Amino acid sequence: MKRREFLRQAGAGGLGIGWACQSSGVEVAAFSKSDFFAGIQIGPHSLLDEGIDRCLDRLQETAGINTLLCYSHTYHMSYNSPPEILANDHGIEVRDMRRRKLPRVWVRHDPGRFRGSAIGHQQSRKDLEYHDRDVFSELIEAATKRGMKVHARMLEADMSRKDQIPGYDQVAAIGLDDQPSHGPCWNHPAYRQWLRLTVEEMFENYSLDGLQYGAERVGALSETLFRGVTPSCFCSHCIARNSAEGIDAARAKEGYRQIFALVQRLEAGRSKPIDGVFVSVLSILMEFPEVLSWYRQWLHADLEIGQMLSGTVKRVRPTARYGSHVDHQRSSWDIFYRAAVSYGEMAEFSDYVKPILYHDILGPRMRWWVVDRMHTRAMSDFSMDQVLAGLYAVLGHNPNEQPSLDQLNDQGLSPEYVFRETKRCVDGVDGHASVYSGIGLDVPWHSPKGLAPFPSDPELIFQSCVRAIEAGADGLIASREYDEMRMPSLEAFGRAVRLGK
Repeated sequence: MKRREFLRQAGAGGLGIGWACQSSGVEVAAFSKSDFFAGIQIGPHSLLDEGIDRCLDRLQETAGINTLLCYSHTYHMSYNSPPEILANDHGIEVRDMRRRKLPRVWVRHDPGRFRGSAIGHQQSRKDLEYHDRDVFSELIEAATKRGMKVHARMLEADMSRKDQIPGYDQVAAIGLDDQPSHGPCWNHPAYRQWLRLTVEEMFENYSLDGLQYGAERVGALSETLFRGVTPSCFCSHCIARNSAEGIDAARAKEGYRQIFALVQRLEAGRSKPIDGVFVSVLSILMEFPEVLSWYRQWLHADLEIGQMLSGTVKRVRPTARYGSHVDHQRSSWDIFYRAAVSYGEMAEFSDYVKPILYHDILGPRMRWWVVDRMHTRAMSDFSMDQVLAGLYAVLGHNPNEQPSLDQLNDQGLSPEYVFRETKRCVDGVDGHASVYSGIGLDVPWHSPKGLAPFPSDPELIFQSCVRAIEAGADGLIASREYDEMRMPSLEAFGRAVRLGK
């Protein structure tokens, strides 16, 4: 389908896309999507709860899904979802996830494969639900019959899961205080070996069509300046890596120590430096440029892990596809990550890149996870309205198209946010990888009282999907979790997918 015909059909469906394209001021290419990717992120428990055949039929018929991105390991999950945030219109009884005992590993691993490795995997136990089911074997068989593909989905686990992963505490990143940090060290050889062995065995045992992998972390500079987290990692492996690049570890640590001390003073409500916070941060970075070099080396270690896993997948199954998952902070607001890592670098080893573009939940996330945190710390020279205006400007969003500060609690960003971030990714990969926009459907809000529903507007889902396609997306992925997605949201997603096809 050519772009002109696509716009005609979309306009007939009630979406005024013509004016949206003109107002955006961005030219988009002709639209032809014969192999459009329509994926969904889904937990194995959802498939088994609903019945694999029944669930797949529903996804095809309702949302036009042709690819399942199913978790192979759920170490990253809290399993703390209260019933009120889960969709109650899937035709089954909604269960309280907090009362369930579900596995963390959904594929078969041979313990002998990891003998001699510092880290292992949770083994099946009879007290866990579905302990006797090989869900990926069942899923691949059922999907193949329907012409659907199956990609494993893996996300990095933080150190709160160390009791569930044998030996995981041995690869923890080390902070300035010489204490274990909140995640694994990306430079630790044992951690890299564990990831490689895990993916290698998984692709040897299952006829998977691909792997989507990602780490939802950035690094010391952003985490310290914007969230007040103790800087890390300064373990022997990180010191060796940086020393090989001529980066002085002692000076890097001193720079981070001064930044952390400044942030702690601000959090304690003490007086600001005489030249203000922003200038003081710049002064530290000028005196200790090793801070920036250390940060860049850290993020490039994460890129190396992606390159390693992509190579592992291709070596075992050459036709399988590797996808880079880009979490919300990386895709949508972390300015330091944007400066250190480009989509073009991801495209060097990725078959596809999936940026998270959760338009609606980005409202409260921007308000509390970004503006509030920045204003409390590194951006405290500015008012909160000024912080938001600055972010919109730096990130390339027209403030007239997006919510004001007092609207962010209840209102998400507009479909133009999805268009611009998709376009940035498409331009960044420059044809060297596909781009699949991750559209948020009914993503809950982490309120001070716990997880709370944040239902999506189906029409805005449809518009956001269409704008992603207009921006050049090769596919769409319904995100975050299938068990949260209500049927009207899935139907709106499916409407856009069928236009894309």
